[in-house]
Amino acid sequence: METISRYLLTFLLNSLWQVPLVAAVAVLASRLMLNGPARYRHALWVTALLAAILLPVASVRKSEQSTTVRITVSYASPAVTLAPSASSEAAPAPARRPQAPKTWAVTFGPTTGAVLMGIYLLFLAFRFGKLVWAWMRSIQIRPTASPHSTPLALEKVWERGLKAFDLSGVELLSSPIVSSPVMTGVWHKTIILPEFLFAETSEDVLTTAIGHEMAHIARHDFALNLLYELLYLAVSFHPAAWIIRREIERTREMACDELVIRQLMDPGAYARSIMSIAVAMVGLPNPGCTLGVFDGDILEERLRRLAAQPAANLKRARLLLATGLSALALCVVIASGLVLTARAQSGAHSEMKQAGDAYNSDDFKSAVQHFENAVKLEPANINAKLFLANALIREFFAEGGQPDSILMASARQQYQGVLARDPQNKLATQGLLAVAMDTKQFSEAQDSAVKLIQLDPKDKTAYYTAGVLDWVIVYPEYVRAKQATGGKMEEYWIPDTTSRKSLRDQFLPRIEDGFRMLQVALQLDPNYDDAMAYMNLLDRLKAGIVESPAESADLIAKADDWVTRTLATKRRNAQNQQPEPAPHLNVDGPPPGPASAQAVLAAPPPPPPPPPAVSDNQTASASPLPEQRNSAEWSGSFWQVTGGAGTANVLTRLLKEKGFHAVSLTSTADNLVRVMVGPYHDAQSLDRAKVNLEGAGFHPVRIWENGHY
Repeated sequence: METISRYLLTFLLNSLWQVPLVAAVAVLASRLMLNGPARYRHALWVTALLAAILLPVASVRKSEQSTTVRITVSYASPAVTLAPSASSEAAPAPARRPQAPKTWAVTFGPTTGAVLMGIYLLFLAFRFGKLVWAWMRSIQIRPTASPHSTPLALEKVWERGLKAFDLSGVELLSSPIVSSPVMTGVWHKTIILPEFLFAETSEDVLTTAIGHEMAHIARHDFALNLLYELLYLAVSFHPAAWIIRREIERTREMACDELVIRQLMDPGAYARSIMSIAVAMVGLPNPGCTLGVFDGDILEERLRRLAAQPAANLKRARLLLATGLSALALCVVIASGLVLTARAQSGAHSEMKQAGDAYNSDDFKSAVQHFENAVKLEPANINAKLFLANALIREFFAEGGQPDSILMASARQQYQGVLARDPQNKLATQGLLAVAMDTKQFSEAQDSAVKLIQLDPKDKTAYYTAGVLDWVIVYPEYVRAKQATGGKMEEYWIPDTTSRKSLRDQFLPRIEDGFRMLQVALQLDPNYDDAMAYMNLLDRLKAGIVESPAESADLIAKADDWVTRTLATKRRNAQNQQPEPAPHLNVDGPPPGPASAQAVLAAPPPPPPPPPAVSDNQTASASPLPEQRNSAEWSGSFWQVTGGAGTANVLTRLLKEKGFHAVSLTSTADNLVRVMVGPYHDAQSLDRAKVNLEGAGFHPVRIWENGHY
């Protein structure tokens, strides 16, 4: 209820000054277009009505927009080096939180706010009731209408009108309860004439009566008029909105007049015929929502305009229309930047004000106490709960983030309370995700990340966090398996076949899911360097559990490429990064996101160091590999290859470009590099590979089988 109250009061408060501003601009533009076609002025006033509605609505949206949320994760992207120290930690850094947009808050007392809302809602119900009543009166006309024998003169006018306006499927009826010609129907168009017109012998009068209603049909005025009436309801309390509505009606009727004299008859005859019909209908009832020849209550002005027939310069008229629409657009842009936020002051508001002052003084303990008081006074106040949760998180980090602290549990409780009332609340979902990450509740964090992606498929942080979670869950298991099998720490690949298969069966789908999540994050933001860093880590993690050493080597090469891209992107982002203002809490504005007091916490456990790097100037050795390798890991036959001038790196690249599967092996015994091509699993393919290698200019030196010569 508090949220609805704030939205309605904000809408009303902004409409008080925005609607007159729009109307004033439209009046000035309309005066400039006075001698132009009425249809242009009609388009201008319809645009003014749309602006008069959209501006206050946009003010509500702008007042509720929250700041960009940076979700803190317990395992942030590590320093992107190939062999970080096992004890390295990223230094804590201050959280970066953009400042909330500036708003002007107008506070009402609780009684005043309730009275204003009540009056507005009652008035809205009254206006809606009048619209429904008018619609019901229009519906009641149809049962009284029936086909009537059509005189020859009327039939002739009817056929000429249908042809002139290119209409079909229009029905002509007669009714004793209508005083003038009217048209009704959104899909089934009907023109209803009063009975006296069926006895009319003047072709001009009949053409005027029928032609005007056919002009309404050709312009789709009936359906559009219903739409305009529904839009008008929200601001119908405002006199300036009444002016806009009146001008829409007037210009609509004049636009139909212009259409009739352009398609069917002379202006003078049309004006005389309107007067004849007006004399005959004096004192007869109003036709409700139907559209008639005398709508708009501007008969005198229409006759004067028909008599004067101002010469319209269409080029100038179009230019003036474009100018008028541009002026309205400029008005919308300017007014949308000046937003008043209204709220009914409650007993909790003073507590929230004190909490905000304490928060901005870094006294988070006092801020928590005052926000808790506000929540006790208004348990249904969602914003108070969100402010309290944020203050609890800030106090948690201000106290050093002790694992046994109840502050994070209290923050989680507040976010859960918000979601109980509003399951689609994005800030609360982000809050649960941040709390779960900070407290290492990874299963809960995964649920929140999935929900956040569903709520906002364009949120890159949600996809990034989901990818980080996949790495965080798998990496400890990889380390345990690595240690249990006694694998060398300088090699990513786990040597034990059984352990690798077990990890693949259990965790490879999760690793692949992590890749997918990070790829989506990078699609949303190609310069997302944190996501690049974790692509590197996932590649290394996958390299440790794949089946063959050749595939592992390819993954390490991909990881190295991600390292290069990450470092370059970080440097570029640092150059483009703008200094951010100091955080400032405004309790009259939108609640902040769950940004922690630290944007980066302890770095994740570092990946195992890579094998010795191949130097750029190291050549491919022709000498045998001094040690044997595990035959299960290197099953099959390989050609040890050298070739021409160049380094081992160049040779490996050239072989791959020629379509050979090549891998570089560095021996810790002599620090030399051997380049192997394979594996091949039969003598025929091995011999064919030798021929192809020699044909490509390479030198197959010897065969290396199952990890030994």
